[in-house]
Amino acid sequence: MVGAVVISATTLSGTEPPPPQSAPPQHQFDFVVGNWLVRDGAGKVIATASFSKPFGDFVVVEKWRGAGNSSQALGVTGYVPASGTWRREFIDDTGLILTVEGKADGTSMVMTGNDYHSDITRMHRVTWTPGKNGSVEERWQTSTDDGRSWQEHFLGVFQHISE
Repeated sequence: MVGAVVISATTLSGTEPPPPQSAPPQHQFDFVVGNWLVRDGAGKVIATASFSKPFGDFVVVEKWRGAGNSSQALGVTGYVPASGTWRREFIDDTGLILTVEGKADGTSMVMTGNDYHSDITRMHRVTWTPGKNGSVEERWQTSTDDGRSWQEHFLGVFQHISE
């Protein structure tokens, strides 16, 4: 799926969370918490998603539902205090199970990891970057040459909804 994903980030209090690098470590991913209408780069609705923190400060849970119930996925992201990193498990209804790990890098949250298909190992790099206007770009890239080159896997736009 290729499109453009930008997440408009406003907390329930109506204020924007701080950029990842200036938030306390266990709050660096809070800018994604909320309910979202997901559009591709052409503006077509492709999904809804919700991000919540049902287990306190250290866990963010994502539920994804494709438009017309075309797909479903679950993401669980946890902060690991011992390493100062975030670890994300992403599982979808096609059988993709992806583990990525990373941390705030400047103004972005960047996580990388691998999946394995047949005799090919794919590296994944997912970057969430908050914009000055409260939006966040999510860019998901893959590499089959050990990170020497990257191909766009997903890029799109999440718009906050009050569902």
